[in-house]
Amino acid sequence: MLYFVETRSAEQRMLLCQWVEHFYESGRTAQVLVDSTLAAQHLDQMLWTFSQPSFIPHRILSSADAIPVDEPVIISIGEVVMPEREALVCDALAGLEFLGRYGVVLHFVIQDEPEGLQASRLLWQQVRDLGLGAQHVPYAFNHPRFGWPPRDGAAASHRPHGIQRAGGQ
Repeated sequence: MLYFVETRSAEQRMLLCQWVEHFYESGRTAQVLVDSTLAAQHLDQMLWTFSQPSFIPHRILSSADAIPVDEPVIISIGEVVMPEREALVCDALAGLEFLGRYGVVLHFVIQDEPEGLQASRLLWQQVRDLGLGAQHVPYAFNHPRFGWPPRDGAAASHRPHGIQRAGGQ
């Protein structure tokens, strides 16, 4: 299931960290996709400091040479396929073929960045055209406390045809 999560640029990385924390606390493994070493280092620092009571074990991976399986959260620079990961959290754009390898994918729709918003619209259209499972998560419901994605794993195994919307909208 591909979740299109609305947010604003100033909030996106903090929200990303909250989602990663949610997956970790739920016992799910996660991969965070970034597009540069600088972005990986920034998220690495944020995952150490964004929440005082929380510790999220993680590691930066720059290539598929030695993919560690012992860390619950991996930050990958570029599209490194890690099929054993239950969730993919995107801090960067990724191809549809890459996204399709994961049961749960979070794609952030940055509402106040016109280029990113256009890229998200194109991805939404591609997903819809292929009949893949996608769900829109409006800004008002973008925090993990609202229960997206479902904790019971239904999203990982269910790929409905058509588009569903979160939050009853």
